[in-house]
Amino acid sequence: MPTNLPAEAQKKLAEYQAARRVEDKIRVLEEALSLIPDHKGTEKMRRQLKSTLAKLRRELEEQRSSRVTRQETFYVRKEGAAQVTLLGAANCGKSSLLAALTNAKPQIAPYQLATTKPTPGMMLYEGVEIQLVELPAILTEELEETAFTSRSIALARNSDLIAIMLDGSREPLTQLNIIVDLLESSGISLKRKKAEIVIEKKDSGGIRLVVLGNFHGTQQEVKSLLQGMGIRHAVVKIYGDADLDDVEEQVLREAVYKKSIVVLGKADLASDSDVKMLRERLAEFQLPLIVFSALSGAGREEFKQEIFRTLDIIRVYTQKDGVPSQKPIIVPRGTTVIELAETIHRDFARNLRYARVWGRSVKIQGQQVGPNHRLEDNDLVELYV
Repeated sequence: MPTNLPAEAQKKLAEYQAARRVEDKIRVLEEALSLIPDHKGTEKMRRQLKSTLAKLRRELEEQRSSRVTRQETFYVRKEGAAQVTLLGAANCGKSSLLAALTNAKPQIAPYQLATTKPTPGMMLYEGVEIQLVELPAILTEELEETAFTSRSIALARNSDLIAIMLDGSREPLTQLNIIVDLLESSGISLKRKKAEIVIEKKDSGGIRLVVLGNFHGTQQEVKSLLQGMGIRHAVVKIYGDADLDDVEEQVLREAVYKKSIVVLGKADLASDSDVKMLRERLAEFQLPLIVFSALSGAGREEFKQEIFRTLDIIRVYTQKDGVPSQKPIIVPRGTTVIELAETIHRDFARNLRYARVWGRSVKIQGQQVGPNHRLEDNDLVELYV
């Protein structure tokens, strides 16, 4: 926190941390912004607070819309190995992609905003079921926000991966920049950060710092920062390489990193220069670009492969009495034998003695391994309790 921040502004930031209702958070942040001087030393903080304010205003709009209309539930229960949301502007090709890759029957229409509620479908890739959910457009063809913007982004935030869909016929780079800004203002980051910071608020115990990496700061600096914002008791966990600014940003914005890919729809209508500029922009986020055409079918298999790769999951088959299972268990890459056992049943993990593994994670097929052995994709495992 800037050392020259007025006491009145610090008091308002403390009130913000204590506020529970969205309306109160908005009011207090607006007051805090008016009290923070606008100069180079506070530039970053003001930007973060404005971003948080925009996110809160969207939440309030969503709450009011839900209370007034009480229309269909804007929710899709997660099914399969993971949930992937398709997010983009009106008529960018989301429905065509969903229809091409799943058994869903979305409404495909030449007019705007034909999709008014989330539409799920199940995509199959090498034995793995992955749920695709088409979300109502967050932008019109004129790239203005829609009545569904806040709700669609909220659902995307809770998904496992966001597939941003762009219309190749209408300035795709402009679409991308606007969507990135909308996500950022809603607390969703597409760029993997150098550090993950978790702040667990407590009822007592003061401020405790747990560093599992490298922190460029001190316990006292973190304590002063959080206390200045009204947080008296918390455990701050830092994974990776971080500094005090990173901690401040997490407190103010509560941003989350979300795995993402970008799909260029109507690719037949995109110019080479548009594609080139997109790739250059996406290189900043280290995001892949899938060029998709509903007419030619180009990009379908690449989309499936990239989704599976980006989710970073593996398939593990289990075996009992020499009889292997037909359906794999889907787990995150890096899963250990004991974690696999816990996924199956708590009793397996509690009573596990050892396991035998066939696959790429062992040098000898059928090798006996301990609970901390890390599994690889397509491993076959037999647990012994």
